Amino acid sequence: MPGYGTGRGIPEAGSDTGADDLDEDVEFWGLLYLDPLLELRLLTEEPATRAELAPGARPPGEALSSAALSLTGDTGLRRLLDAAGIAEDFAAAVAAVLTAPDGRSYLRTPAADAGTAVLARAFVAESVRRRTGREGPAPALDGTARDAAVARIADLLPGTPGPDERGTHRGPVTRRVKRLAGRLALGLASAQAVKRRSALTDAAHPAAGDVLLYLARGAAIREAVAQAVRTAEPPVVLLAHSLGGIASLDLLVLRPLPEVALLVTVGSQAPFLYELGALPSLEHGSPLPAHVPRWLNVYDRRDLLGYVGAGVFPGRVQDIALDSRQPFPLSHSAYWSNPELYRLLAGELP
Repeated sequence: MPGYGTGRGIPEAGSDTGADDLDEDVEFWGLLYLDPLLELRLLTEEPATRAELAPGARPPGEALSSAALSLTGDTGLRRLLDAAGIAEDFAAAVAAVLTAPDGRSYLRTPAADAGTAVLARAFVAESVRRRTGREGPAPALDGTARDAAVARIADLLPGTPGPDERGTHRGPVTRRVKRLAGRLALGLASAQAVKRRSALTDAAHPAAGDVLLYLARGAAIREAVAQAVRTAEPPVVLLAHSLGGIASLDLLVLRPLPEVALLVTVGSQAPFLYELGALPSLEHGSPLPAHVPRWLNVYDRRDLLGYVGAGVFPGRVQDIALDSRQPFPLSHSAYWSNPELYRLLAGELP
């Protein structure tokens, strides 16, 4: 497991952002994905003195609401929303936030004109919630692209983004968010876990169910991969995500395929299954056969379904950490929207 025994991963060299700050931001986005109006509601609950409006003065938030409805007309923002994977849902998300009771309450407070990034995060979080709630494969949503969209929205809205409030949540609500996050963590260990059981199951069951199915009936899946290798022009690179990494490694252990020059697994559970003694092709304690090709194993320490392999197969696996700045389960599919993955592949593909 990445960072096993320490509870955290190794900070990347050259990073000017502390691991604690990054974790705090990612965890906060995880809360926003569950409740996009959370931050608006907390700010609205902050005590504030409401002054009487001068004759003819516009109520706080009125200009914000009007500007928000025209955000999709900005070409730069549309490009960023496309990169973040939420362009299709953005307009409906904006309307939903503005018309929700918590959104309307926030827009009536003086805080509405003092921190446009708060509203921007609500729009983006609601867009993500809608996108991930649709049927079909899990979307690949990158956190860096998400934060760029938040910053652009905050710049386009009238008012000020607030100190250090572009992509992150630092601001007047920080202490309340930390207290809330602590209460949520305790709740998830008790009654809240029961109440959210269906949501947690929906998030986890596709990958877990696929792995269980493979362990019971994996031969046909391995044969499909072998057929794809046979029809490809050598040298072949096997690029496999999640369960695909298990099937590809199993295939390469069981059957020499000299045309395969490189195996790249992404968010894979293969090293973990080996440690459990549950990898079909290789008993725990046995080394990888010499005919298994070079193996790159890409993981995100926030992806609870991605495991490291260098300590399990010394000298045979190179682990590469990526950070898509998304909470789990989005982190399990976010690799495919992370530009760093494609830069890695560009340097490795023959």
